[in-house]
Amino acid sequence: MQQPSRREALPDVLRALALVSVLVVNAVGYAVAPYGSPLGLRTPPDSTWAALTQGLVAAVLQGKGYTLLAFVFGMSLWLAARGRSRPDALRRGQVRNQRLLGLGVVHGVFIYFGDILTMYALVGRTLLARLHMPWSRLRRHFRRALVWAVLAKAGLLTLMFVWLPERTDIADGSSLSTVQGAWSFLKLNASNYLANQVVALVFLGPVLYLCMLAGVAAARLRLLTHPRWRAALRRFLRRFGLPVLALTAVYGCGVAWTAPTAVLNPWLEALGDVSAIPVAAVYVAALALASSGGQARWCHGLVPLGRRTLSLYVGHSALCLALFSGVGLAWLPTTAQTVLLSLGLWGLAWAVARRSGDRRWPLEAWMARR
Repeated sequence: MQQPSRREALPDVLRALALVSVLVVNAVGYAVAPYGSPLGLRTPPDSTWAALTQGLVAAVLQGKGYTLLAFVFGMSLWLAARGRSRPDALRRGQVRNQRLLGLGVVHGVFIYFGDILTMYALVGRTLLARLHMPWSRLRRHFRRALVWAVLAKAGLLTLMFVWLPERTDIADGSSLSTVQGAWSFLKLNASNYLANQVVALVFLGPVLYLCMLAGVAAARLRLLTHPRWRAALRRFLRRFGLPVLALTAVYGCGVAWTAPTAVLNPWLEALGDVSAIPVAAVYVAALALASSGGQARWCHGLVPLGRRTLSLYVGHSALCLALFSGVGLAWLPTTAQTVLLSLGLWGLAWAVARRSGDRRWPLEAWMARR
């Protein structure tokens, strides 16, 4: 049997950078979660800086991280299976998938209802058996997955237009930051986690599956790492880069200009949702070119953190629980402070990861056990 190939740097680089989006968005939305806007309260409400910060988060980060991570998840599945026999790759993938699912359930029920690990495990499980599918069959399967993703996205947009006109970005009733008592927190958090997983499986699952499948295809073609594709990536950026970035800039400006107590605009929210995946695709293409497929010197500084994002993600959720929740300190920082806190935590994790050498962090060590 052929030995597994040397681990590529680019997926780790993408994973480390994508986690910035997840950490920041989870933190800014925590105070009004689970019923408020993902972008949270604008604090202070009359602050220009808070409005600009909220708009910048919306334009640059919101919705981009989890789709980019799904793409990298698919890449990693293929790269981990490459060089292994199909039965060995499937067995190894299933073991890791079961552990990820268990971790996601514990994280979602007890720490943070907006867990993404559960959905990645559920969706990724269906992909494991298709990793070695012949290319012609994989292309047909990709087209079918695209159709299902478009239908799911259309259903979600329809739901947004029915539901959002009655909501503001100020949470009415209980939120994670106001709930008192451990049992009340657990009921609120766990019930919303379970409800979110059901809804996400219908409306988000097909989209995540498409992103993962695209990651598998990209890894098999070496789309982001082989020099022969760089001209195509440049053409893609020249043709679509500016229009896509302009679209997300319009969304960010709309968020910044909207009054913090206004009813959520379904057209604005739909624009943010629809533009997220194209923006993530532009990010991926630009990073692949800027890093020369992961070979640039600056990539080596991000690789250690990219291999430890699981511990960072769960640790960040635990920190939000301790700082922002009603069973913790119930701290309500300004919007800018929340963003800086998450960026600071990411930077601290980056520094510690670089000093960790070959030592795995706890959750990565547990996932790697045989």
